[in-house]
Amino acid sequence: MTRIYPEVLVLSNKHDYSTDHVSFQLNRIGASYLRLNRDQLSEMQICLDPISQKLSGKAKDFSFEILHEKLKSIYFRAPVYLRDNYQPGLSPNEQLSRSQWAAFIRSLSVFDKALWLNYPQATYQAEIKPYQLHIANKLGFDVPKTSIANSIGCQNIAHDKREKLIIKTLDPLVLSISDKEAFIYTNAIELDDLSKADISSAPIILQEALIPKIDIRVTVIENIVFAVEIKKDSDGIDKDWRLEKDNVSYTSIILPSELEFKCITLVKELGLKFGAIDLALHNGKYYFLEINPTGEWAWLVSNTNLEIDKAIADILVRGNE
Repeated sequence: MTRIYPEVLVLSNKHDYSTDHVSFQLNRIGASYLRLNRDQLSEMQICLDPISQKLSGKAKDFSFEILHEKLKSIYFRAPVYLRDNYQPGLSPNEQLSRSQWAAFIRSLSVFDKALWLNYPQATYQAEIKPYQLHIANKLGFDVPKTSIANSIGCQNIAHDKREKLIIKTLDPLVLSISDKEAFIYTNAIELDDLSKADISSAPIILQEALIPKIDIRVTVIENIVFAVEIKKDSDGIDKDWRLEKDNVSYTSIILPSELEFKCITLVKELGLKFGAIDLALHNGKYYFLEINPTGEWAWLVSNTNLEIDKAIADILVRGNE
């Protein structure tokens, strides 16, 4: 049986396309790495010693031992804790398994000398959208006027009843509706229509509507910046562009140097090595919308040939050297 002593640990799931890209690049350069998929951990025998900082395991065809003095880096892919641990359709055993394996993955933060892309605690804090806006504003980004409220009377953004507001959830959310799942996208709504709705049951994010706009996705990997402009029929998209993702074009662009520096600084300020930043170009100004510390990027590689996967593999192999 093959025994592996990896220098790079990849934590993901078996269906993650972005991780497939990184794995390909790690194979290409002959890196010593191990990919552990969260949805397959229960098929292995695994033991973590938090005192000596050692993780060992045994699968059907191989065994491994991860030692803190040998481990250079950890790619923590799609690490958001499972928000559906306790949904009604899960058995008690499934609920237990999901919650405890999620906690186990977070426990790997004992490998604190390795380079993390990204460190768990930094990831969870960076997911907080109001906190993102606070830090971005502090760093000099233009940010849209924003309120987090469960009452239209609490907002301080729009005042004309025909004026539009952007509404979105505080946290990514998938709703179970009968036997289907529903994802809540960012939407634009007139103040008059919103005032007729009951939003008292939960707080939402209310922002000024940046219309018209051009969406820009900025992927930052340490000091490397990849920026892409997203358009439909050569024009910007006023609503959530993901609703039009099959009809849009992606064009690689170079950001103004000052803005590029702010993007790099934001990622560092949040304690991250990687960040997917959403900007909007509105009336000649670049506005910060949000940052996703676990953002998707494989579609950018496929559509623009940007070498994001290569940049990630290179930093993982380098570690903290």
